[in-house]
Formats: sequence, C-alpha cells, structure tokens
Amino acid sequence: MHTFSNSLLKTLAWIGAGMVVIVVFHLGGSLAHLVGQFSPLIGAFIGGGLTLFCASVPMRRSENIERWTGLEQTSWLLIGSSIIMWGLGESFWRYYISIGQTPFPSLADTGYSLFPLLAFLGLLLQPPPAKRSKRLVLLMDSLISMGSIFAIAWYLLLGSLAQAPGEATLAKFLGIYYPTADMALLSCVVFLLLRGQERAYQANARRASLLVIGLGFCFFIASDFFFNIQNNAGTYVEASWIDLGWPLGAMAIGAAAYLRRFLPTTSEAVVQERMEQNVQTMGFSPQQLVPYALLGLLFIALTLDVLAPDAGQRAIRPVLLFSTLAVVALLVTRQIFTLWDNMRLSQRQAQALEELERANTRVEEQARQLANYNVELEQGIEHLKAVQANIANGNMRARAHLTHGALLPLAGSLNLMAERLTRLGQGNLYAQRLTKAVSDLSIAFERTAHGVPLTIPESCNELTEVNRLLVALRVKRLPATQSAYQQLTPLPATPPAAHPVTQPLVPRVHTTEPQPRQADAPRQGARPRANNVFGVRPSPPPDRHWQPED
Repeated sequence: MHTFSNSLLKTLAWIGAGMVVIVVFHLGGSLAHLVGQFSPLIGAFIGGGLTLFCASVPMRRSENIERWTGLEQTSWLLIGSSIIMWGLGESFWRYYISIGQTPFPSLADTGYSLFPLLAFLGLLLQPPPAKRSKRLVLLMDSLISMGSIFAIAWYLLLGSLAQAPGEATLAKFLGIYYPTADMALLSCVVFLLLRGQERAYQANARRASLLVIGLGFCFFIASDFFFNIQNNAGTYVEASWIDLGWPLGAMAIGAAAYLRRFLPTTSEAVVQERMEQNVQTMGFSPQQLVPYALLGLLFIALTLDVLAPDAGQRAIRPVLLFSTLAVVALLVTRQIFTLWDNMRLSQRQAQALEELERANTRVEEQARQLANYNVELEQGIEHLKAVQANIANGNMRARAHLTHGALLPLAGSLNLMAERLTRLGQGNLYAQRLTKAVSDLSIAFERTAHGVPLTIPESCNELTEVNRLLVALRVKRLPATQSAYQQLTPLPATPPAAHPVTQPLVPRVHTTEPQPRQADAPRQGARPRANNVFGVRPSPPPDRHWQPED
C-alpha cells in the first residue's frame, strides 16, 4: 500500500508538472493551447474523483490508519462534490466555447456557484477544537480574518464591481458573488490553519492533509482572483498560466484526501510529545499572526483609500471604513475575552496550586506516618526476635509486651505458644515426678514381699494420683521408722526393678527353686492368701506391720 501511495502521488505530481511546462513554455504550439483549455476540466475530475473515492472507501479494522472523527468523512464528501460540481460547470463552459458562445450567466454558472458553498460547508465540518473557549477564540480569529479579507477585496475589486453602472441583474450578482465566495474560502483556509494546534491535528494524516488542502484552495482562489480582475479589465486570455491554478488546486485537494485516508496512524506518544512542545512554546505558532497580518493589510488599504484623490475610491470608502471598524471591534472583543480567559485560568491555576499544596501536605503526613510505622514495625520485630530467642534458650517466662500495632496478633500467638510450652514443660516435670513416685512405690511394694514394712515414700506424698491409688487399695499409712534411702534400698537378693517408663514391667522369676516349708494351718475365719504376683514368698501377716483400712 505504501508503494501504491507513492506511485499515485508521483503520478499526480508528474501530471501537474507536465501541465505547467506545456502551458507556460507553449510547447507544441496548438498542443499547448489545447492543454491549457482542458487542463482545468481534467484536473477537476481527477481531484474530485480521487477525493470522493478516498472518502467513500470503508475503513477496515485491520488497517493501521486514523479513524474518522465526528463529521470528518462527510466533510471530505462535500469537498469532493464541490470539485465535481465545478468540473461540471467547466464542462458546460467548454461546450459553449466549442460552439463559439460565451453566455453569462449560463448553465456553467450553476456548477461554478455551488463549488464555494459546498467547499465552505465541508471545511467547516472538519474536526473542531475540544474546548469551548478555544472554539470561541478560533471563531473570532476567523471572523477577523474574514472581515479583513473582505475589506481588502472590496478595496481591490468588489468596490469597483459594486459601483459599476447597470441594473441589479443576475450577472451583476454573480460578478460580486464569485470574488466574495473566494474571499470566504480563503478565510476558511485561514480558519483551518488556526486549528493546526489542536490535538486532533497532531496526527500525521490530519496534519499533512490540512497543509495540502490549504495549498490546493490557495491555488484555486488565486486563479479565480486573477481571472476576475482580468475579466473585468477585458484583458483575460484563455489557456494561459492563470488557468493552471484550477487543475493544480483540484489535484492538490485530491492528494490531501488521499493522505488523510491512507496515511498510517500516529502513536499516542508522538501526539503527546507534540502537545507538550506546544505547551512549552506557550501555544504560540506563526498561524496565530495571520489575523493581525490581515488587519495590518486592511489598515494599509484604508490609508491608500483615504489618500486617493479620485471619486471612485471615495465612493467605496464608507464600506471600507465600516469593515475596518468591525474588524477592530472583533479584535478588541477577542483581546477582552483572552484576558478574561487568562484570568479564569489563573484562578484555576491558583486553586490547583492550593490543592497541590494540600496534597503535598497529605503526602508528607502519610510519609511521616509510614516512617513511624516502619520504626514501630522494626522495634516490634526486634522485640519479638528477642522474646523468641529467650524462649528458645529455655526461658519460658519470656513474654511479648506489645499493646498495639500490626505485630500484635503475632505477639499474641507467640505468647500463646510460650504458655503452651510452659504447660508442656510443667507436664513433663510432673510426669517425671509421677514416674519417680511410681518407681519408688513399686520398690516399696517389692520390699514388703521380703518382709520389710511398707512405708509410703515421700515422693508420693504430694501426688494426687498415687494417693487416690493408695486409697483405692485401702492401704493405711504408717509412720516411717527409717530414712527414705534405707526404706527404698532394695535387698541384695532382689533384682533391680524395671523402670516404669523406659522398660516394660514383666514378672520376675527366680532361677533357684524355693525351699519347701510346712504350710501354716489356716486360722478360723481367715480367707486364703493368694500367691505373690512377683513369684516370691507371701508377705508377712497384716497384723505385724500394715493392715487394710476398714
């Protein structure tokens, strides 16, 4: 597509260059005259047809191009239709010339007169500024430019046409209408150039098409202007260099439409960079000087008119003076509106600065709170690390003393873990005491099997489980007559008892057979005694050292 675009633009450039060379240098004699006659018609249909084609081709989603904005597509359709209407008017005029007639007005004026109307409407439908204030400033600048151009045209041409003798016929109306419409188109071109700083026109497609279409309309208006001057003076010669502005302008407008339709899209970063450059230059551009330059030309024309001695200049002076006053009034209004807008922007900027200051204060406060939070968090982490280290070193009384902050749940969990570890340690100690008490009690019971009186060890005194066991066994406590060490020292003939935790309790069996002895005769009323579970001789009678509780 890029290659095709280059080929098409080069073809249009070669056609335009060929027309210029042939007509200006009169190459080929009659060929140069023929080219000069039909070049406006050919250029109009080429430019108008290309514009309508580019505006009518639908945009596919796969194409990397700038999309139409608002009524932009309608704008290009109207511009293309205006060129086609001008080409139809030129066709009728060529027909009249071929039969040797030059009627005015005629059917050719139907197409000629529709061209400025459609073109002006199409230019107005180009994307406008986004902000309302900018639209008002742009409108006033356009009115200043239009008033200045009208006043200058009145001084150069329109005044003499209006003062020409004759009745108010259609011919006279058209004679004034054409140059006035050309001035309106020129004002609209200035209007477009003033739009060039908007965001929509920072895209390459719109920027290039704006410049090319402005150049095309300038060619068109220049040919119309020189034609009207020479036609009123009776010095117009057909197929001269003056007529080249029409085909060149039409083909330039077609090229602008082609650039707008098929140039690739511009990245958002490039658009933003261009907008920032406009802001850095305070929004100033050479286009903004156009209204003031036209106002300066208007003052020059007014000065020349005032200094002119002939009566014709004095006759057009009232309109020229009124136009100048109107333009100056618009300029003053524009300056007042600009000052008011700047004042409003200054107030908004002051409010924005105040809000920014408040925002900075909030940011500083948040930064301070964040710094305090970080310090508190670091201190809390160090405290929890110290508590954890103490617990790991065996200090089960270490606790976290945090009362607030983000680490409070963690401190609570750490304290709960420490409490559970403390309870677990206490349980282990109690289990060790219970194991020792049970072991000592087992040794005491084993000694009773050898005739030693049963004495409850001191390790069993404070153990509820052992006391409840003794109560359940109905064992009566007797005072100890020996030391705990003597009471719990096992006899040499008795093997050491199995540890109740680390070793299972199994019955002990002596390797030697017991000596038989005569069984005692059972007493009357006494219940028989069962054999000892440990395989030793029965314990002494209960009435000697211990007896069951009642």
